[in-house]
Amino acid sequence: MLLYRAVVTYQISFPAPGSHLVHVRLEFDASTASEDPRCTVWMAAWTPGSYLLREYARNLRSITAQVEGQPAAVTKLRKDAWQIDARPGQRVRIDYSVYAHELSVRTAHHDATHAFLHPAQIFLIPGDIAGPFAVDIALPPGWDAVSLVADPAQERRSQGRFALDLPDLDTLLDTPIECGQLQIVTLAAPAAHFRVAVWGEPLPERVLRRLPAVVAQVEATWPDRPYDRYTFIVHAAVGAGGGLEHLFGSVLGVDPERFAAAIRHEGAAGDPGDTDDGVLDFLELAAHELFHAWNGKRLRPAVLGPFDYRRENYTRELWLVEGLTSYYDRLCVLRSGEMPVAAFLKRLAADLGRLAQIPGRHIQSIADASFDAWIKLYRPQDDSPNASISYYLKGSLVGLLIDLWLRSQQPAGAGLDGVLCALWTAAGERTGGWSNAEKIYRSPGYKVDDFIEILTRHAGLEPPDWLRATWEKPGDLDLRALEHVGLVLSEKPGTHGALEPGFLLQDRGGAPWVQHVLAGSPAEVAGLAPGDELLAARPAGGAWLRLRTARVPRVLEHLRPGEPAELLVSRRERLETLPLRFEPARTTPELTRLSEPSIEVQENFRRWTRRSWNES
Repeated sequence: MLLYRAVVTYQISFPAPGSHLVHVRLEFDASTASEDPRCTVWMAAWTPGSYLLREYARNLRSITAQVEGQPAAVTKLRKDAWQIDARPGQRVRIDYSVYAHELSVRTAHHDATHAFLHPAQIFLIPGDIAGPFAVDIALPPGWDAVSLVADPAQERRSQGRFALDLPDLDTLLDTPIECGQLQIVTLAAPAAHFRVAVWGEPLPERVLRRLPAVVAQVEATWPDRPYDRYTFIVHAAVGAGGGLEHLFGSVLGVDPERFAAAIRHEGAAGDPGDTDDGVLDFLELAAHELFHAWNGKRLRPAVLGPFDYRRENYTRELWLVEGLTSYYDRLCVLRSGEMPVAAFLKRLAADLGRLAQIPGRHIQSIADASFDAWIKLYRPQDDSPNASISYYLKGSLVGLLIDLWLRSQQPAGAGLDGVLCALWTAAGERTGGWSNAEKIYRSPGYKVDDFIEILTRHAGLEPPDWLRATWEKPGDLDLRALEHVGLVLSEKPGTHGALEPGFLLQDRGGAPWVQHVLAGSPAEVAGLAPGDELLAARPAGGAWLRLRTARVPRVLEHLRPGEPAELLVSRRERLETLPLRFEPARTTPELTRLSEPSIEVQENFRRWTRRSWNES
């Protein structure tokens, strides 16, 4: 396809916030790259960083067109493309509205307090025009706006207006804009080149105070930083969550109620314990999305750029993008000093426990999970735990094992940090710099063989079969590498008399419904199925105990592992009784440090964590 460079303008307004409709006026000159009199516009189907065809065009509510000031017919060609009769060089104006009422980091959302303009959902693209693009927004009274543009100085503000120019298609689709009643702050040194724009409830001072150290640690992991300025857009509202990376910023979702325990404990003496979990979760999230500014957005698998925004872009290397980033997000918070060592070990043990409870770890490798992200990870169904694995969860633990194996081979070396830095340096030399999205995404990416080659160079030998199997094959992980840094993995017995349900529930109006039944569990053998509503349970021959979501733990206390029990379920509006015998509760992994470590082990731990052995 020939790409024709011409100015494309978007004028955005919000005439009726209660309708959640964003109005867009698109203007451009029909392409002269072709003599075809048909002019087409299209909308992206997915967003880089979120590997699911979201079919953004389904949110288009209305569309009309004019050519040279006269009404023109609009014909829909496909689910995401429209045609307008316009000759090359003629001025085309298209007015359309987009429904925006899904609050997430990867979809647009608009109400009376803000409008999050997720570009893939907002912008119709003239068929063969590559830009530049000009965006002009009419802001309601009291609103401000912030974008994830490379240089905030490029944002133009006037009374009730916000505008910016974007040089190419990749930059347009990588630059979300947050409009609304915002809290905008600049972080303290050493992160004074960062701004945080918050919609919703203001971030607590406790969070803003701790974030700069985490930012500095993420940046210190790499040889240099590819941005001069960086912006966090934060949605701080009940129900918000997740994160999505962009070249010069990221969008974070957080439920402000997660900070309540930390705020209540602030100033109190003693270990904060679990009260700090909400803050630590947010710091990990911010570290994760920032780490992607290197790993994922610029240093990336070859397939991920240039993008085909209208169909799947398959790769088996998402575990390198997301798994290694998930490993480093927590490690960077630990290294920054903002996470206690005990909390780090507790969280790492919890990840090991989560992995052990997923039967799909024996079915799917993380390389295959990467390839199938489009149909599995982002489209879960009731058998997902039995058939698939998360390349985020297992990939982070594989990253841990790669790092510790490297450090065991070269104790004075930089471990996985050095491998990533070498990959980064090589990518920068091939690319010739990271000046704009179009250049970045058209630069050569890497393949897993490139990763293995640099891994081999840094270790002094090829990765052994057991290590390669961690990403190439399904199965359990060999965790003996933990010994190198003095960590002891043990299994903590479950509470005496407690049982393992073998199923996962979801709440529907206070009623417990079965969401997943785990493969090989007594629940599966008994015939319990996803979609069953649990009504009651009893020990065999005992009284029926009514089940409500809030009462499930209390009712299960009346049942004993290995002893006969019955469940009363509603299935397709018919009642059934299912006899079964529950298994004892699983053991849970626990990570502790050696009681009498050698000086060498203590030094290995310090090199890995940047924390002393005796820190709590």
